[in-house]
Amino acid sequence: MSYTEIQRIECQGIPSIEYQTEPDDIPIPERIQFDFIPQFPYDQYGYNPPKFVYCEQVILVEEWLFCQEQQYNFFDEHEVYRICALEIEEYSLTGKTLYEAPSWKYGIRGTRGTRELIWFEEDELISLTEINSEDQEF
Repeated sequence: MSYTEIQRIECQGIPSIEYQTEPDDIPIPERIQFDFIPQFPYDQYGYNPPKFVYCEQVILVEEWLFCQEQQYNFFDEHEVYRICALEIEEYSLTGKTLYEAPSWKYGIRGTRGTRELIWFEEDELISLTEINSEDQEF
């Protein structure tokens, strides 16, 4: 613990200093994990974990690439969104087995100027952490 001086007080000619304690470690936000049970756990296709997590900040790849081509500052032109919902799509014709590998969809609000939830595939989004790590490589 470290101490920070808040104020100096003098009472009947005797100086006194008031301190406030501050933790040394920055608190790490609590992480909550959700589990899901796949409909077809023993099928030939594996279930990959989602690329993005709930509340992660993302941008639309299409907008990002356009700004890169035009050399615009992305953050002046477009918004950053947060993942509001996750859904796994399991493709089955018979209800007994998968005919295609399952994939994740990500719900984002506000992409069309409304609060409506719009769904996107993984390849349509890019996370801010991914962009920042790309910027640091160059």
